[in-house]
Amino acid sequence: MSIKLFIAAILSGVFAVSLACIGVAALFLKDTIGPLLVGIEENEALSMLVLETSLTSLFLVVLLVALLFYALGKYIARPIRMVTTAMQSFAQTGQKPGPLTLGWAPSEIRSLAEEFTKFTETVDEVHKHDTEVSRVKSDFISTAAHQLRTPLTGIRWALEALQMEQLTENQKTLVTNAVEKSHQLVAVVGTLLDISSIESGKYKYDFKPAEIDKVVSDVTRDFEPLAVKSNVSLLFEKTGEESAKVLIDQERIRWVLNNLVENAIQYTPAGGSVRVTTELAPGRVYVRVHDTGIGIAQEDKGNIFERFYRAPNAIAKENGGNGLGLYIARTIATDHGGDLNFDTNKAGPGTTFTLSLPIAG
Repeated sequence: MSIKLFIAAILSGVFAVSLACIGVAALFLKDTIGPLLVGIEENEALSMLVLETSLTSLFLVVLLVALLFYALGKYIARPIRMVTTAMQSFAQTGQKPGPLTLGWAPSEIRSLAEEFTKFTETVDEVHKHDTEVSRVKSDFISTAAHQLRTPLTGIRWALEALQMEQLTENQKTLVTNAVEKSHQLVAVVGTLLDISSIESGKYKYDFKPAEIDKVVSDVTRDFEPLAVKSNVSLLFEKTGEESAKVLIDQERIRWVLNNLVENAIQYTPAGGSVRVTTELAPGRVYVRVHDTGIGIAQEDKGNIFERFYRAPNAIAKENGGNGLGLYIARTIATDHGGDLNFDTNKAGPGTTFTLSLPIAG
């Protein structure tokens, strides 16, 4: 119930009680004074007097109720509604509202508005501080990644050249491991540079029409050797005969799918399964990666897409990784006008990640 309706209900009750009191008073006057007067004319005069008094009282009560309703609406209901509207707008947009003109509102309402204004200023200051901290971190990551990339690339080339030399078996093993680690470091640096590009708005896309089923099928086929090595069943299924066409940057979307499928295989125990499906819906296509793996704990669900976050059970299963893959994957999905989400499997263990993309118009 709105404040105006609440006030109207109260004033209606006051009006009804006042009307009843006037009626009782009129009857009391007539019954008390009537017997004291003799003759028809005197009784008629008394009746007219009582009627006029009742009508006058009724008019005054109606006028008083109307004035009260107007005053309460203007000086209480309207200011409260203004404060409430400002709160809702701030909650939805995060934009600090302008000054509230409350007029002659009661001091309690004015105090509420002042506290809300102070609260928005505090939130705005915290947001500015967080933005500045995020900018400094992004600048540091970008600078560090650029500084690391050149020497790491040189080390990788040197190690790859060393592999071609005449080496003993132990030396070959050491050099091969070093080459593998150098490739991992270069990949990490590339990921950090991607993070920097995302947060600075410089992440460029080359959008072209593509058949999503073919893209998903190619990615699934690429991971068949890893699935066989991990003793995990990998299957691609498309829903329906028609393949949806989407406007995407194929390299970026393949990166997202690679991340999802590789994670699904890595975190699924031997003997488990990974099923990749596409589903066509009005105006949208859904790519689902369903696994029977270790799943995501309830307390970790809110952090899965955060930068550098890795769930404890994921670290225990696979100590490699930097916790950036899902963050980048969701960013790429939203930049394509889609989204990336997940849900715990209702039947059996594991998780289902769902990539949604708009169909090309």
